[in-house]
Amino acid sequence: MVETVTLNLLHVSRKILDLAPKITTIWMQEIVRSMEIPVTIPRDFAEKRTVLLARYLVENVDQDMQNWALDMGEWLRSQEFPFSSILRTYQLYRNVFWRVLQPELQHWSLSPQDMHYLENQLGKAMDESVFWAVYHFEQMINKELVQKEETISYLHNDKLTMLGKIAANMAHELRNPLCAIEGFLKLISESTQEQAQLQTYIQVVMHEFENLHRQITGFLSFSKKPILDEIFKTVQVEQLLAEVETLITPRLLGENIRFEKQIHPCSLACYEEGLKQVVVNLLNNAIDAVQNRTDKYVHIIATASDGWLYLSVENNGEMIPPDIVEVLFQPFFTTKQNGTGIGLSICKNIIEKHNGTIHCDSNEKRTRFVVSLPIVTVEEADKPVEATL
Repeated sequence: MVETVTLNLLHVSRKILDLAPKITTIWMQEIVRSMEIPVTIPRDFAEKRTVLLARYLVENVDQDMQNWALDMGEWLRSQEFPFSSILRTYQLYRNVFWRVLQPELQHWSLSPQDMHYLENQLGKAMDESVFWAVYHFEQMINKELVQKEETISYLHNDKLTMLGKIAANMAHELRNPLCAIEGFLKLISESTQEQAQLQTYIQVVMHEFENLHRQITGFLSFSKKPILDEIFKTVQVEQLLAEVETLITPRLLGENIRFEKQIHPCSLACYEEGLKQVVVNLLNNAIDAVQNRTDKYVHIIATASDGWLYLSVENNGEMIPPDIVEVLFQPFFTTKQNGTGIGLSICKNIIEKHNGTIHCDSNEKRTRFVVSLPIVTVEEADKPVEATL
């Protein structure tokens, strides 16, 4: 005959403590049998969980449970187990715990209320242990991510700092010979005015000289120094873009590219050579992007609105995937086989020195780079900012 007794939590707690070794053994066996990734938990860690559940019925073990969850989480993290595997171990434990305990509970005739209370208390304890385990595991992951982001940021900034120093040194080393070359080219040009053929050659050399000067200007944008001491001056956007078009016309004609432009005339205070470098870079990239198209199309649009100049360079090349768009302007990122990965980052730096922005959006029909620049006069740019309360 089965004896009827009133629920005695202390008695149940002691019974669970007695069953702790058995529960732990079966749990660890289930982990080995059921898990695709082998997870071997130290026995003292594993058994302590059952001990805490038993104590939970008769005393406050919240702090002990948190401490156990922290220690357990740190150990699991040190083993680099996937989070899904960790949750699976807890699920297996719950199944094993009730499989072992329920036959023992059959020896008592517990009322439905008592049985419900017991299941509720033990279930709550298990949920608490899982919560704290997930919480501490999440904290550790977040801490690691923050540390990794700080390291990446440090390395990134260190790389840019080094690049800036190289740029500044390069500009210093090249400035004197470039100035000498330019000076002698002008003297030769002045002294050979009557020789048309020679003048043509000189113009080609001057064109390439200006291109070299522009490349150095762009590279120097990584430095905090002014762009080759260039002055901030007012230019006509239509004229600036016409000069850029002259530079890229040989590629447009040679590669049979349909080029269209829609320019709304306006004035803009800027570093002229720096801004030219940006537009040339964007147009050359657009030309590169349409190489595999039968109908090659590049379109440049400049509009002014509400004190801003919006300059858009479009092409009908292949769509740039969203994950690539997100990192296009990072230094040294490139999808070109022989690319350096600094062209677009140079553009970004130059535009930011104008207090502007640049972004890219791409779909299956077209890819567009949009530059936004504040329209200011030279006087406004030189005007000191008044302090405000």
